[in-house]
Amino acid sequence: MNKDDRMYWVALTMFRPFGAVRLAKLMHRFPTMEQAFHASTNQLQEAGIEPELANRFIQERTHIDPETLFQQLINHDVQVITLKEERYPPLLKEIYDPPAVLFIRGSLPDPGKKYLAVVGSRKASTYGQRVTEDLITPIARAGVVIVSGLAYGIDASAHDATLRAQGCTVAVLGSGVDQDSIYPSRHRALASGIVSSGGALISEFPPGTPPLKQHFPIRNRVIAGLCHGTLVIEATLKSGSLITARSALESNREVYAVPGPIYSPLSEGPNNLIKTGAIPVTCPEDIFGIQNVSTPLKPLYQPTNEKEAAVFSHLSSQPIHLDELVRSTVLPTQTVISTITLLEIKGVVRHEGGYFYTRIS
Repeated sequence: MNKDDRMYWVALTMFRPFGAVRLAKLMHRFPTMEQAFHASTNQLQEAGIEPELANRFIQERTHIDPETLFQQLINHDVQVITLKEERYPPLLKEIYDPPAVLFIRGSLPDPGKKYLAVVGSRKASTYGQRVTEDLITPIARAGVVIVSGLAYGIDASAHDATLRAQGCTVAVLGSGVDQDSIYPSRHRALASGIVSSGGALISEFPPGTPPLKQHFPIRNRVIAGLCHGTLVIEATLKSGSLITARSALESNREVYAVPGPIYSPLSEGPNNLIKTGAIPVTCPEDIFGIQNVSTPLKPLYQPTNEKEAAVFSHLSSQPIHLDELVRSTVLPTQTVISTITLLEIKGVVRHEGGYFYTRIS
């Protein structure tokens, strides 16, 4: 596709009432999107655009400068991929209403890899955050692309665990992908880390689009649509994560769920999904086996000296007290404390409180 036609795709997305379905109608009706942009009211109606919207667009397009808009994208390192292009994500193209245009910062991972959506509560519990780290770390190390929504809670934990595992992650936004539009703003550094580590920020909303409430259910279908399966870790019965799971089911993708305490509202969503047919996940192999991921694991961490090796070798997924580490390693207490602190900074050890420590997978 040439630059000029891509430029008009972008211009048409600036008229927000069009959306994915109406843009698809224009794509099927007009040979080029330049012709769609300059179409008359009657031509737009013939393409299936409602009369009121057709008239509104013709009034508003006088304020849209396609060339200036496209140059702004280039200046901000934002790529554009349209539904007509071969490089459009193949799994996403299969859903009922794929976005007509994707705005991307960073690099789309190899479409030949396995993609897993990871979603859950913004108010994740300690259990949910730990489960996310322990599951996603080895899955990311195996070469699975982790896709989530950059939100607080489970989303952020999934992205962060992937980056620390030197894996590849993609964030799908309900806002523009430009730095000023990223939501929540507290995650702008995380977003930059995703891009610099070889991942991508993706949105169907043009740069400059604010994070409106109605955008998030829309973007959830993209999270599910990009992936072979969706994993729900924690969610109430009213959580948007269940919208993502439903989108996955509607697209004939696998849905996985992590079981949780029956007294926790945050486990009601996953537990209910399991009762209705979702695949329960209690270890990384539950996903590896089903999705046949055969990429060998990357080594996550190698001790850099004998003290690190001694301390790290005595850590496991079961909490161990500092005093026990001192006894087991036969190292001075201060040496163990400084070493364990360094391992925490490296992201391979978790402090569980009360001087108990565990190794992160």
